[in-house]
Amino acid sequence: MFEQDYIMRQIKECLDAAMRLLFHVNVESPAMLVLKDQQKEALVRKLTDMLDDGRVREAVSELDSSTAERSRDDLIVGYRFYTYLCQKDDDFLEKYGLKYSDVEAEMKRFFSDYISPEVVDLVTNTKE
Repeated sequence: MFEQDYIMRQIKECLDAAMRLLFHVNVESPAMLVLKDQQKEALVRKLTDMLDDGRVREAVSELDSSTAERSRDDLIVGYRFYTYLCQKDDDFLEKYGLKYSDVEAEMKRFFSDYISPEVVDLVTNTKE
């Protein structure tokens, strides 16, 4: 359990590092990255509601299909989505049959569309 918490904290730190690299911002909270597009802001709310309802895989699919333009706002939507998912506890992930490695793999896949795979591997490397 403690190891899994550590991994999730590492994933969150990797997300923050990626955002610092991409936007040169020190992100204390995902809400600091405000979306100007109200539709994208509504998408974040929809996706986090889906997570809260336990529809994690459906939310990941919705994220992928709704961010096909690969714009800056799409990247911020993904960042906020994965940050929110990383805040879920062990019981939540276990209840819906998820593993931390699944979260990490999906996050790497998503961010690889925005930055080079080598950089994604660098900032998401959670192994000691």
